[in-house]
Amino acid sequence: MEWDEYKKICNRPNVLSRWMLEQTAAVCNSTTCERLEAVRDTKPIARPADHRGGSAVDMFVTDFAPDQVREIIQHVAQADANGVKTSGLLVRNYSGILKAWQEYQRSLSEDS
Repeated sequence: MEWDEYKKICNRPNVLSRWMLEQTAAVCNSTTCERLEAVRDTKPIARPADHRGGSAVDMFVTDFAPDQVREIIQHVAQADANGVKTSGLLVRNYSGILKAWQEYQRSLSEDS
């Protein structure tokens, strides 16, 4: 895959990284966590030949229903409000992750 095509695919709101799926799953209930892990366990989008990132930046196309995204947002918003920190290499809160899920939700509203 060429970089232009890869970037175009990865910029869609329903395309999420392994890291994002894992960080989100860490604050969700078991049912939602299982859904996120099921996506993470599928085959990621093919990368350009010269891509240098590790597995954390594997990208996955998702197809969550609006009610599932709404539930995820509730879990992530609660984690952000409670000051929960991610387990990623950088200590940061969930506000960026929340914004990504809210963008996903907006994209689903636009498609309706």
